Amino acid sequence: MTKTAVFIDIMSIQKYIFSSNQLKDNIGASYIIESIFDELKEKFEYSYIGGGNALIYFNTAADAKNAMKEWSEKLLQTAPGLVPFITVEENFDTSVYAESREKIINKAIKQKNKFIPITVLSAFGITADCPRTGLSSEVFCEKCAGDDVSYLSSVSYTKILKAEEANAKIKKDFNDILFNNYEFPDKFDELGGTKGENNHIAVVHIDGNDMGLTFKAQDSEKKMQELSAGLAEGIKNSFKQVLQKLLKLIENPKVNEEITLNGKFLPIRPIVLGGDDVTFVCDARIGLWCAVEFVKTFESLDICIANNLTVCGGISIVKTNYPFYRAYKMAEDLCAAAKKKRREKADDADSSKGSYIDFHISFGGISDNIDRIRINNYKSSDGKRLYKRPYKIEEIPKLLNCIKELKENVPQSKIKKFREVLYSGEIAATEFIKELGYRKNKLPLFSHHDEQIKGFSNGESPYIDIIELMDFYPLSLITEITEEAQ
Repeated sequence: MTKTAVFIDIMSIQKYIFSSNQLKDNIGASYIIESIFDELKEKFEYSYIGGGNALIYFNTAADAKNAMKEWSEKLLQTAPGLVPFITVEENFDTSVYAESREKIINKAIKQKNKFIPITVLSAFGITADCPRTGLSSEVFCEKCAGDDVSYLSSVSYTKILKAEEANAKIKKDFNDILFNNYEFPDKFDELGGTKGENNHIAVVHIDGNDMGLTFKAQDSEKKMQELSAGLAEGIKNSFKQVLQKLLKLIENPKVNEEITLNGKFLPIRPIVLGGDDVTFVCDARIGLWCAVEFVKTFESLDICIANNLTVCGGISIVKTNYPFYRAYKMAEDLCAAAKKKRREKADDADSSKGSYIDFHISFGGISDNIDRIRINNYKSSDGKRLYKRPYKIEEIPKLLNCIKELKENVPQSKIKKFREVLYSGEIAATEFIKELGYRKNKLPLFSHHDEQIKGFSNGESPYIDIIELMDFYPLSLITEITEEAQ
């Protein structure tokens, strides 16, 4: 059957959602993206909607153009700052769905290369700049009167208003778990830890492996819809299960001594739960735990097993006052590095099917691509790599056990010195490890016995990873996990 189809693609979604340093803005922006097509879903037949994309059917080209004109005009008022690309295809043949879908997407790509619509007003010299966006301040925000700023751009103002709707929705979605005991925070300082500039958060980004190829392989519209709906539900249920496990952990007295909550606020907040990717923020000390638990839970779903779906993750640990968009981009880059490691292991059948996680802790103001950061800051004087990241999910328990052993068997002062020595290379590390042995201090073994003798094996060392992660993975949490496994 031939129909008139419209493909809508929202441009620069990540920048729109994560550009603000205010968690409430990010939450509101994500909710806008999630609900942007609700009106179209109610009025028209559609193939799929989600992740900032939509494929909608109309009877005629005239109907399509009129509907899109009305929708885009309303979008300028209700969601300023969003840039939609709308592509119309009059001869969309649903009997060869995969081919027709590829045709309209290619048409949309060509259209994107021709022009970029302007969806926000330019700033004028007589107006103040919005402190959150740099755009013209156009709206007085009564809800912000208690903060340092009251005048904002329409883009920021809209996100703040939508944040309230987002909070109501997430409370409804997870009410069966939270009841009246806990709330999701909408400020970074509410995630827990020590309030102030030394407080750290983890930005976690998880993305599907070869998900585009999986969707492309669906040879019918029904299969595409089932996969899309199944993944959306699976992501939500996986996060719910992780949240249940987290609540059980933080209510454990031993763990609660190290991970203290900020009143009724949970130490975690989802920002994006949909499409084929997930992004959430949490207390830095549970970032790796949450990421690993989500990956394992998601991949155990029937839909993932049936379609051989796996994911990779990136964890960016930063101070709460660190520019949030940079932190998100770092998490995204780390996820890409994890995927790259997975591809490099393609010759190994087991590794190619696995999931990897990468992490980076920003101790200062260094802002650069993760590859350049590691080239410039994670190499010894004799050219060896001072990291083994990314790690396969199955390697994480061994990594955590190394943290536990290092904390228990080597004095803190020696650990600090060992970190410095590693930068001097293998010879210096070998001599230092001998000295540790004289004092009956033994390094943990991660992968090869050479590490315990020279600090390195195969030109790389796991110990900087272990040492850096020590302050961001509570010992009580490692102990609790180990006891549960036994």
